[in-house]
Amino acid sequence: MLKQELLNRNLPPLLSREEMVEILQREEYGYLPQNNFKWEISNYKRKDGRLAKGEVIYSTVDFTLTNKNGSHTFPINQFLHTDGKKHPTILHIAGRYPGNFVPEEEIVENGYNLIIFTYTDITSDDGDFTTGIAPLVFPNGRQDDTDCGKIGLWAFGNMRVLDYALTLDCVDENNIAIVGQSRLGKTALVTGMLDERFTFSLSNNAGCSGDTLSRGNSGLADSGGNYAVEEKYRGETVERITRVFPYWFCKNYLKYAKQNYGTNFDQHYLVASIAPRNVCVTAAELDFWADQKGEQLCCLAASEAWENLGLVGLQKCDQYLNPGEKLLEGNVGFSMTATTHFLSRHAWINYMEFMRIHRHN
Repeated sequence: MLKQELLNRNLPPLLSREEMVEILQREEYGYLPQNNFKWEISNYKRKDGRLAKGEVIYSTVDFTLTNKNGSHTFPINQFLHTDGKKHPTILHIAGRYPGNFVPEEEIVENGYNLIIFTYTDITSDDGDFTTGIAPLVFPNGRQDDTDCGKIGLWAFGNMRVLDYALTLDCVDENNIAIVGQSRLGKTALVTGMLDERFTFSLSNNAGCSGDTLSRGNSGLADSGGNYAVEEKYRGETVERITRVFPYWFCKNYLKYAKQNYGTNFDQHYLVASIAPRNVCVTAAELDFWADQKGEQLCCLAASEAWENLGLVGLQKCDQYLNPGEKLLEGNVGFSMTATTHFLSRHAWINYMEFMRIHRHN
């Protein structure tokens, strides 16, 4: 069933990792800044020392990025182990914090460090490229059609926070994850594509221009404008996302709005570009706008990149998953939660299980 669905989508074949990364930067997400940045930490504040029987400290720090064009500071929340051991570490670029649901205690009690920061503290979620780190990267505004948009800037922020995390004694550098939801799920995948220090790229409901295929999506809604309806080949389209959020991408991407996909690429290139490292995509039962079926197909289409390296992509499955089902044994994981467009506890549990299965010793 799924194999036939892939054939129906008429996807372009996978290329080398280098070729796919080049295409995705040039045509969709843009090139990241080449400016030399320095970072520093200040204003450490201990918030709570009671987690995990007192072996994890919750604290905040101010993180400052500086280059020749100026500096920008944003806060980081960190839950770090103090037992003298190195722990796998999850970086979470959040929509709001506090505010978005994160099961911090459950995460750290399972042995993970957790570092959380808010995406709009890096740069605003709009077409204003004078906020946050944007004027440090583009002091004269974006000049070229291939300059990165806000997704690229948020990904750049993820990488700079990782620079800091790797200096912490409790962080296992061989087991670092980046987690994001929706637009930040797209950002997590782009981060993993560009920075091979991330062992795990974990996206939740990333949808259009993220972890679902563009070919086949129609953007169909019911008569009341409700997109949460069961429709074959529904889901957000490139036309809609580039009309409403053009600033997420490089300007080159806008030219694909009418046909709804890149001429010589689709989103399986993004997932595949992370091989041989690990990717886990979480879809939601009621998130039709993200196109759950296209998300599973995207993971299946990308799996060839791992198989060509003698690894395992998405576990063999020729049926769409039901809510609560998961495929985590391959280097490409996929799960279907019984939720809507939401980074739920169920997703976090699946991510932790996926990291346990594929942890590098």
